[in-house]
Amino acid sequence: MQVLTVTDLGVDFPHAAQVAKVVRHRTDTRSGKQSRETVYVITDLTSRQTSPKASQRS
Repeated sequence: MQVLTVTDLGVDFPHAAQVAKVVRHRTDTRSGKQSRETVYVITDLTSRQTSPKASQRS
């Protein structure tokens, strides 16, 4: 997980305080095909209100 600043990304969410970029790599065990998925997690919580570990819970 990579935590990014909202201003650097130009995120158009008025109350966004933090953005985390999660890149998942996987390999299909049957075909061997590899894929990558990028997910952005956006929250209005500041770093004082939460932590990276708490942000991983879903």
